Amino acid sequence: MQNAQRAQIICLVLAAITLAVFSPATHFAFLNCDDQTYVVDNTSIHNGVTGAGVIWALKSNYASNWHPLTWVSHMLDCDLFGSNPRGHHLTNVLLHAANSVFLFLVLLQLTGALWRSAFVAALFAWHPVHVESVAWVSERKDVLSTLFALLAIAAYARYVKAPKVQSPKSKVEEEQNQKSKIYYSLSLLFFAFGLMSKPMVVTLPCLLLLLDFWPLQRISSFKFQVSSFRAWRPLLLEKIPFFAFAALDCVATVWAQRSADSVVSFNALPLSLRLGNALVSYARYLGKIVWPTHLSVFYPYPDHWNLWAVVGAGLLLLVLSIGMVARARQQPFLAVGWLWFLGALVPVIGVAQVGPQAMADRYAYLPSVGVFVLLSWSLGSFTETCPRLSKPAGMLAGVWLIALILCTRVQLQYWRDSGTLFSHALAVTPDNIFAEYNLGQALDLQGNKEEAAAHYAKALALRPSRIEAARNSQYAAHYNWGIILANQQRKFTEAEAQFRAALRAKPDFWQAHESLGEVLLAMDRLDEAVAEFRTWVRQTPSNQQAWQHLGTALERQGKGDDAARAYEEAARLTPSILTR
Repeated sequence: MQNAQRAQIICLVLAAITLAVFSPATHFAFLNCDDQTYVVDNTSIHNGVTGAGVIWALKSNYASNWHPLTWVSHMLDCDLFGSNPRGHHLTNVLLHAANSVFLFLVLLQLTGALWRSAFVAALFAWHPVHVESVAWVSERKDVLSTLFALLAIAAYARYVKAPKVQSPKSKVEEEQNQKSKIYYSLSLLFFAFGLMSKPMVVTLPCLLLLLDFWPLQRISSFKFQVSSFRAWRPLLLEKIPFFAFAALDCVATVWAQRSADSVVSFNALPLSLRLGNALVSYARYLGKIVWPTHLSVFYPYPDHWNLWAVVGAGLLLLVLSIGMVARARQQPFLAVGWLWFLGALVPVIGVAQVGPQAMADRYAYLPSVGVFVLLSWSLGSFTETCPRLSKPAGMLAGVWLIALILCTRVQLQYWRDSGTLFSHALAVTPDNIFAEYNLGQALDLQGNKEEAAAHYAKALALRPSRIEAARNSQYAAHYNWGIILANQQRKFTEAEAQFRAALRAKPDFWQAHESLGEVLLAMDRLDEAVAEFRTWVRQTPSNQQAWQHLGTALERQGKGDDAARAYEEAARLTPSILTR
């Protein structure tokens, strides 16, 4: 059987097994974490793909991100599937299967190594650390951006391998140059699409430079000398448009994240703690790729890392880096795979911290390819050196893949709904405020108010880390617990305390002003209720409900004229409403 036929069969097997492994995800619900923001409650997405929707996607910094193609993909899902989560999950699964096949084809195109490329693609396709990127609808940006990144690499490889003539003298030579330019333009275009899906792929120009070293062999040394730089110079110049696109995307990302106040300041999180966490996180990512246990949707950020943990992680990274680069001439795949892993994680390793997490499984989606390449080519090199052990090595690789599939199916089940997901997170990461709160919210939405209140209480009883305290992350737990106390238990005094605690943490939280006003009104503390409703009106002057509530409180105070003006404003905002 020829390699082309083998490649086709491998593609079919990869796609079929990947779809089978992840098929349970198509029966999962939307999660109460981010899925509400991205899809369920996002009115800009619900209308599907429209001209106005595309313009919104291009201009929006909603959810602290600028990723217009991701928004458009969610709009397309709403056109196709409406609000049924099955279709949204199916798109993620299909994109992951496509990524697995494209990864195999790209590596085969780059190296010509059929089975090593297939092993990398299988590791990528069936690894449990990738469950988060596939089973979470909100992580559409992971699978979509990686698809475009792989297409960009494929087009770049065609560009590199296409014949080029400095001074074409014939029509054939001109056509060859034109074809080369087309491949280069396609690579740049796909890179732009990747950036418009998720800024995680911003390091792609550096990854292309790694591929220039191996397997494209456009440069022969990693040595940092003048002569070596001269050899690298044309390759760097060639990447200038890629770096320019990356720089523009960095500006857009910083704008989106700063405007949403998602960037953590250095006052809240000093550089020393960031660097320590970065070193430990690199080691933890590597560990979870090699031995995927205790996977969680959220890893809390510690107030400090044990010094020995930081030093140990730093030494591990240093020794591995020196060893890989030292072997770059004899086994270039070691350096390329290792630097791919290190470099692709740079945007999310936490030196520029966005969000409260110490690390996240989803961040390993593209970086893990480097580790898989390193392992696969190392195994292949070993079997070439010791042919007698090729069959045992192949059997070991097969057992590893089967084990990964089984682990992935287990890990996948934790994502079937919010309650299961955050219960598992608490089991593997105790003292997790984020998980306690989200589990409470999940139970709350299911109607289990008593259990929900217990988890809100646990979330508030835990001591917040520096980053959680700086981000006022517990205000929502105060608010939700207050709602249960007020509406279900009619404990207005306790509810008042929770709403005031929420407002101390987040003074512009207008929902808390609304609920506090309602509680004060129920306790007949009219002056205080009016004050809360006036604050609510100031914060959301176009909110009809705010004016309506203010009118009700003023009317109970006996201030008829003021109440009438409030009712008139409510009627103006919603003319058809009954004001009394």
